[in-house]
Amino acid sequence: MNELLEKLDRSVVYAPEQDMWVRLEDGGMATIGATHLVAHHGQFMLFSPRPAGMTIGRDRSLGVMETAKTAVAVHSPLSCEIVEFNPAVVADVTVIERDPYGAGWMFRVRPTRLAEELDALLDAEAYAQWLAPRLAEKLKPPIDHGVDFDVDPLRGW
Repeated sequence: MNELLEKLDRSVVYAPEQDMWVRLEDGGMATIGATHLVAHHGQFMLFSPRPAGMTIGRDRSLGVMETAKTAVAVHSPLSCEIVEFNPAVVADVTVIERDPYGAGWMFRVRPTRLAEELDALLDAEAYAQWLAPRLAEKLKPPIDHGVDFDVDPLRGW
């Protein structure tokens, strides 16, 4: 499990509950992506982002990623306006699994409430400390009830 924690990118901040990362950029922009832990939810087959221009509140859906068995809402780590989504990830969602902190970025956004929400984001060290006691639970595959659920009702993804 320590190997998974060592893969955390030190150049981004993390939204622990959403398993998302944020790279704050010059000019007030930010790039958002899913952490390398998201790949443990199953092999993703499809990424359906919300369109550019939409304003999304923190913890609201930026889009959906789908596996063969479930759809996983992509929750925003901060309130923002979507400037663009990554067309390479729409074309091949496995880019997220192969390079989650690089080519697998999902959205470029303009944060709308960053000053109020920045304290909820953790640096890599704080995220690793937050994650360590929760890692075993996060690595469990979604519960399969033999029914086609859009979202696992017991675990929220």
